[in-house]
Amino acid sequence: MEILALDLGKFNSVCCLFDSKTRKTKFATTLAKREHVDSIFEDAKANLVIMEACGPFGRINDLALHQEHETLVCSTNEEAWRWANVKRKTDRDDALKLARMAAAITGHGE
Repeated sequence: MEILALDLGKFNSVCCLFDSKTRKTKFATTLAKREHVDSIFEDAKANLVIMEACGPFGRINDLALHQEHETLVCSTNEEAWRWANVKRKTDRDDALKLARMAAAITGHGE
């Protein structure tokens, strides 16, 4: 299963394309503008798009659904996401964590 995980930002977003079978990842950073996000969705051909519930998620979720991607939105306000509980906090790490969580939730994970 190909999972596209998005760590959304106000201006830029980090994308992680995660193959749950091989566990290989590809990362990209893109502007949060519609045409850039649309391009990521077209190129990725992911089975599932996962993103955090934050400011721009509604617009991004609508774009994913418009391109007929299955989507999953999660809250990052839970204990596992707190800065005190992680050794390093980067957008890439957050995107990968989202992808791995989606793989586990859908039964295609580790």
